[in-house]
Order: sequence, then C-alpha cells, then structure tokens
Amino acid sequence: MTQHFRDDGAAARGINQKEAQPTSDASRSVHALFMEAPTAIAVFRGPDWVIDFTNRLAQRLFRDRTAVGRRLFQCAPELAGSQVAELLDRAHTTGRPAAACELLILLDRGDGELAEGYFNVTLQPLPAAAGGTESVVLFAVEVTDQVLARRRIEQLAEQLEHERHKLEQVIQQMPHAVYIADAPSGQLVMGNAQGAEQLGRPFVPSLDFAAYSAAYQGFHADGRPYAAHEWPLARAVTNGELVRSEPVEMLRPDGSRAIIEYSAAPIRDASGQIVAGVVVGVDATARVRALRDEQRRSEQLKGLAEASLAVNSAPSLERMLAEITERARSLIGAHQSVISMTDDQNWAQAINAVSLSDKYAAYRGYEARTIGSGIYTLVCAQNRPLRMTQAELEAQPAWRGFSDEAPRHPPMRGWLAAPLVGRDGKNLGLIQLSDKVEGEFTGDDESILVQLAQLASVAIENARLREEALAAEKRFRSMVEATTVVVWRTKPNGHVVDDSPSWRGFTGQSYEEWIGYGWLDAVHPDDREHANAAWRGAVESKKRYEVEYRLRRRDGSWAHTVARGVPLIADDGSIYEWVGCNVDVSDIRRAEEAFRVQHQLVRTIAENATLGLLMMDAHQRCTFMNPAAEKITGFTFDEIKALDRPLHDLIHHKRPDGSAYPMDECPIDRALPRKSQEQGEDVFVHKDGSFYQVAFTASPILDGSIPVGTVVEVRDITEQKRAEEERERLIAALERSNKELDQFAYVASHDLKAPLRGIANLTQWIEEDLAGTLEGESREHMSLLRGRVRRMEALIDGILDYSRAGRVRHAVEPVDVGQVLADVIELIAPASEARVEVAPGQPVLRTERIPLQQVFMNLISNALKHARRADVRVRVGHRDAGLHHEFSVEDNGPGIAPEFHDRVWGLFQTLEARDKVEGTGIGLSVVKKIVESRGGRIWIESARGQGATFRFTWQKRDPNDR
Repeated sequence: MTQHFRDDGAAARGINQKEAQPTSDASRSVHALFMEAPTAIAVFRGPDWVIDFTNRLAQRLFRDRTAVGRRLFQCAPELAGSQVAELLDRAHTTGRPAAACELLILLDRGDGELAEGYFNVTLQPLPAAAGGTESVVLFAVEVTDQVLARRRIEQLAEQLEHERHKLEQVIQQMPHAVYIADAPSGQLVMGNAQGAEQLGRPFVPSLDFAAYSAAYQGFHADGRPYAAHEWPLARAVTNGELVRSEPVEMLRPDGSRAIIEYSAAPIRDASGQIVAGVVVGVDATARVRALRDEQRRSEQLKGLAEASLAVNSAPSLERMLAEITERARSLIGAHQSVISMTDDQNWAQAINAVSLSDKYAAYRGYEARTIGSGIYTLVCAQNRPLRMTQAELEAQPAWRGFSDEAPRHPPMRGWLAAPLVGRDGKNLGLIQLSDKVEGEFTGDDESILVQLAQLASVAIENARLREEALAAEKRFRSMVEATTVVVWRTKPNGHVVDDSPSWRGFTGQSYEEWIGYGWLDAVHPDDREHANAAWRGAVESKKRYEVEYRLRRRDGSWAHTVARGVPLIADDGSIYEWVGCNVDVSDIRRAEEAFRVQHQLVRTIAENATLGLLMMDAHQRCTFMNPAAEKITGFTFDEIKALDRPLHDLIHHKRPDGSAYPMDECPIDRALPRKSQEQGEDVFVHKDGSFYQVAFTASPILDGSIPVGTVVEVRDITEQKRAEEERERLIAALERSNKELDQFAYVASHDLKAPLRGIANLTQWIEEDLAGTLEGESREHMSLLRGRVRRMEALIDGILDYSRAGRVRHAVEPVDVGQVLADVIELIAPASEARVEVAPGQPVLRTERIPLQQVFMNLISNALKHARRADVRVRVGHRDAGLHHEFSVEDNGPGIAPEFHDRVWGLFQTLEARDKVEGTGIGLSVVKKIVESRGGRIWIESARGQGATFRFTWQKRDPNDR
C-alpha cells in the first residue's frame, strides 16, 4: 500500500539529539555504532509511536523530518495506515519480531512528490520492565534499485523469450537449415527442421564444437574430414569470421552424402562482443552434382580429345595401351582399369595394361591370364558393353569369381566394360573398370567408356598397322642391306633427279655423276648400249623394266646385277615417277655356275659309278638311272620312262617262287611314306625274267618335311652270295676236318702213350728184379730210359695242346688278373729260395680265364726253370696300352742272346740240351699261338747274361663278349 505524507520540519531535532547524548564512553561507542550503521535504525515507543531514536541513515531516509519525542505519523503522515504501521502494531501487540521484504513505501523525498521505495523491513519489540512491549526497533534496508533492476531484467527476459519464440518461428519457417551456437562455449542451442531434413537426422544439441564434430561428419572438397575448429559456425563464433557459401560434403546416416553450402556469421552485443553465432545451410547437392556432372562431362570430352592426341602420338602399342588404361580410369573416376587383348578370337586374354589407384597399390604386379570364359566372354563374344553394380555382378550367371586367383586378384566393386572392336567387326579385346570412386557407374560413364573404346580400337589397329609397316620397312631395309639391293627413283621421263645413297655407296659415283643418264657410266661398256635401250624402251612404253647388266663396284670390280623398275600411275593414268632397284646377283651367277659344274661332276660320277643309282618321284616313277643301274636291271632309262609305270612293277613285282610281290610290302617303297632310310637285301627281276640278288639302300628325298622322291642304291650281290655259300661250305668242311683232327690227335696220343707206359713199367720191374745185381751205370741207364719215356709223353701232350691252341674257346667272364697270378704261383710252388713278385694294380678283364692262365703258367715256369740259380727272382708287371693291357714276365736268369729271339717260338726248339733242362720245346709255341689268337702279340727283350723279359698284350675286352 502506498502512503502519502510530507515532512513538517525538525525545529526541535537538535535539542532532542543533545538530550539524548550518552554520558559514558561505552554508551558513546554504542551510540556512534548505531548512528553510522549501513541500515536505517529507529526506535518507536508505542503505542503512539513516539520517536526515541533515529540514526543518520534513518534521518536521511526521511529527509530529516523526524525528531526525537515526536510521533512518527506526525513526522511522516504518509506512513499512517501503511503496511509499516501494521507491522509496528503487530510487533508491539504480539511482542514478536515482524518483517517484510521488498516492502513498497511511497515516501516524500522532500520535493512534495511521492516516490516509490522498496525496503527490507525488520521490527524488533523491546519488552517493558513491567511486562509487555515498551518500544519497537525498526531496521530498514532500501532495495529500491535492486527491485527495479530485477523487474527490468524480468521484463527484458520476457521480451527476450518473446523474441526468441518469434526467432524460432522465423527459423523454422526458413527454407534452409539454420543453426545457432552460443559464444564462447560453442554450445549448439538451436536448429530447424530443414537442417534435420538435409542431414537425415534430428537436431542434436551439442555442448561444444568437438561434440558437434563427433555427431556430424563433414568433408572438405579434397576428402579431408572437418576438424572441430574448421566448421564455418565454429570459425564465426571463435574468430568472428564471416563465411559465405562454403560447400561441405555431409555424411548421412544411410551412407549417402549431401553437399551443403554453409554461410556463417558472428552475433555481437552493443559493445561488439561476440555472444553467439549463426550458420545457414543451403542444400546444394543437386546443383553441385549437376555442376560437377557437367564439369565432369566437359572434362571427359576434353579428356577424350586429349586422350585421342595422346593415344595417337604414343610411340608403341604397349605405351598406347597403358595410356588408354590410365585415361579411362581418370576420366570416369575409378580405382581399377584394365585392358585385355584378344588373341585371334581366343577369349583367354592376357592382361596387357593395368592402372590402379593407390587404394590397390599392392596388386599392381598382378598379370594372370583369364580362363577365357565367364563374364569377360559376354563382352567379347557379343561385342556390347556391360554395366553392373556389385550385387548385379554377383547375381550374373556368367560371373564365376576369381577361383584360385582370389587371394591375388584385386577385389571388385561394381563393373563397367566395353569391347574393343576392329573395323572388320572382330573383337580385339575389352577395357574394363571397377570400384568407382563415388557412387555406381552411370549411363554417362558407359557412354564415355564406349567412346574411349572406339577411339582405342581405331588407335590399336592403327598402331598395329604402323608397327607392321615399320616391321615391313625394317625387313625391306634389312633385305636390301642383306642382298646388296640398290634402290632408285626417277622422273616420269626417266631422268634421275633424286639422290640415291645406296647407288652412290655401291658404285662410288657422286650425285653429280649419276643424275640424268650419268648412271650409264657405271655400266660395263659391253652392256651399256643394251641397258640404255631397255630403259628408254620401258619409259616410252610405260611398261615394267627389267634387264641384266654388269655394274661397276666402288672398288672397280664388276658385279652382275638385275635392274627392275615399275612406273607409279596417278589416278588420271599418268606416270608420276619410276621406282626401281638393282639387285647384285653375282653370288647367284657364281652359284649357278658352281651348281652347273657340280651337277656335271655328280652326273659324271653317277654315270661312271659301279653302284646302281635310281631316283623315283612321289608316285614311284623312275626319274633317273645311271649306266650301272641299266646294266643291273637290263632296262635302259628311256625304256623305263616310256613304260610310265611304278619302278616296282618292272623290276620288283614278283618273288622267285612266282608269287606276286605287293608294293605295300616292298621295303624300298616304304622309305618314302615313312620318311626314313631303308636298307636290306632282296631279289629283283631282270628284264629277261631271271632273278638276281641285290643289296639296296632306299633314302627319301624331303622338301622340308614333305617327301617328294626316293634315291635307291642297288648292288648286284649274286656272285657275292655264291662266294659266301662257297665260303660257308669250306668253313663247314674245315670244321669237320678239325673235329677229325682232334679225334685223330686224341687217338694217336692214347695209342702212342700206351707202349710208353709199358716201357716205363718194364724198366721199373727190371730194376726191382735186379735190385741186388744192377750196377750204378746200368741203374743210370734205366733212369735215363724212364726220363726219355716221360719226355716222350710230355711231347705228345705238347703236340696235342699246340693243335688245340687258338681253336678251343672258353666262356668269357670277369677275370681278376691278380687272383689268376696268385693261383698260378700256388700251382707252380716255387722253391723256397725263389721269389715271384706281382706288381700291384693288376686289372680286371672280361676275357677267357684258362688261356690267360696257360700263358702266365708257361712263362713263369720257364723263368724259374731256366734261371739256373737258387736265388731266382721273377717279376710280373703291367701297364695300360690303350685298347690292350701289356703284361711282362721278367727274370734274373742267364738271358737269351738276340740271335735266338725268333728261334724260341719254334716247335721243338730248345736252347739247351734236354738232358740238362727237361723240356719239349713246345711251350712257347703254344703261348705265342694263344696270345695271337686273342688279338695280341708277344715278344722278348733280353741279352746274354742280363736276364730275360717276355712281354705280351691282351685285349681289354674280348671281341666275342656280347
């Protein structure tokens, strides 16, 4: 309640204050404290509310209108009936404190006008001595400024809320996304539905830009994600930056991307301080993508033009394929690009060129060949493009994955392929792309790839033609260089104008010397007129020119050349130039002459050879016979040709028993179809009908691998066969004679030994009978008689051995010579004083053991027997002599004089009397016969008084060993 009162003055105020002055120091201190307190304090004594005390602030509040001893309402009548009066009454009546906050009081501030004031009031009753309340103390704090300020704030807050509501309505109605963030925290406080629609998610309030960056994923044009401080709104709030239409690629929850152009600005207060920021987002996805598509199409068209230039200027087919592959990947925007060429309509292509982005860098070395079937075949066989998503690709029946190549093959994501088609409509291969950088392959991509494939197809064919032309030119140049070809050109009238390095290099003429008709000066004088006439005739008749003449070389020698020239005809039929060449045929002419001489020589040899020579063509017709063949067959070559029949039907058509001899059984006629040489013996039919035996060799004549004829060598072996039959007859007779001789020798040996054994027995009986009367001389004679008998038996055995030596053969087996010698020495059993040494390293042979053992037995026995000393030493040695082994038996006996070296090999020959050294004189003869019958030889190295060495050779391998 508002009270109106005025101040009646304070005339008595000074007196009252003096009266109230305290008298003690403590009282003065308390009085001063109350007087200077920051709160208005007054004491009222009731119930009339007489003023007992007011401090300075209370006096200032009432503008000094109060005075001690006066009533309150007299001093401030505007308070009568006010809430202050009610509070005073309540405190006085109840004796309890009373209080009020922000109490509105209308006070006269001294200018007669009432002014609003707001106070926090507390009334504290003071009790009387007799009970009840004597006085009430007023404590009042003016809060007018605070109340008015708060009310202003509340009013402003209400207005702000109203404005905020209007702002939200405006933002929600805006066609674009709008976001507002507080500064400096960056707290996102507001966003509209358009923003949620753009990003495919409801508005998410964020505490700061880091939280915002985590909730919303945006990317720069180069693909980098936006950091928290890079967002347009963050830059506006943090830096006060004004951002205009900055495109940000936003990732939606479904994985798609939207391109939003954000414009951001800071919001400042009156002092210029940034208090917030606002950003507006315009969905530019369709526009930007359309612009990008347009730019990409423009760039693709430009790229196609650049690709055409780059491809057609590539130095090789390999480089061109690499250029096309790289261009296709960059033009369409894919991670993988491959060109595979078809090999003569075989769909198992090799990978000819690959372009992979860094995403697939690990697969850049992959070059496996396709298996020639599946999805690739569809494109190549049908010559039409294919475009598929990954799901469509995997659902395609022709798609077969990568089989065993899966771990090494780059993974695919979608597929776009276009065939490479030649001018003749045949497939050249295909170009294929996979894993598009953004989205799936489109129809525009397919169109671009088809155009690029068409461009590539033309370029590939042109490159191949160019390479073939270069190869042909290289072959031609190589041929020219290899064959010493001189190339030249002339005007239509036959005059030489253009230079010819090959002519100058060949002839040594200068350009000035050969132009016009100067070239004739390099032609041989004897050929010059003929060459000139032939050239002028060709020019006049406009016909081909060909003539042979000798041309002077640079070194002055003459070369046989063939000159050829042809006119080049224009569309109107006129000649616009002549081109020609001179080919050095000197080697050919020399070869022809050499061939003629060789042919004549061969013919002469064939005609004079004793061996019959025939030649047949592929149809077994005779094409050549030498005189020896005519003599053997009885036919002349003219007769054979005139009959015009297969040679088999004339000389080999029947067997001696009169039966037919089919051609398909004839070994001579089999040589041609088998393409192999055939040899053998057969029976031919003479012209007179008689049969004769021949040895033949039939050799096919091949042109490359094609049989074109047969050469037959024929030798009449009729007489040879007769001689062989006679030889076999004689050999058989000899074998019968040898058997009879062996039988005779055995019988003779038996019959001759029988009386000898009787004589030996008789002498023994006589000695036994005359044991007491037989004197020393008679006994010696009897002993001598028995020695003669034994010698006679040994002689008979030696003759028998000699007759068999060299004729009797034993089984061939591995023979260890060292072991053979050990066995021989053991059989001989030399005296204890004698010594037989065998050199180490004796060989192992495949031969007959017994003959070799006989040889060693005889030679070692002879050495021991004829040494004539108790300390006899015999040494058996060996050395490798190529195809033979050479053995030696050396002793330290008396030796053999050179004049007796041949004698020792004779039958019944001894160098000492048999009474001194027992022997038959046959042993060495048997040894010699055995050694020589085995392909070896034996000889002596000795001199009288120097011992003797018998050496012999023995084949390393017996020729009868099979």
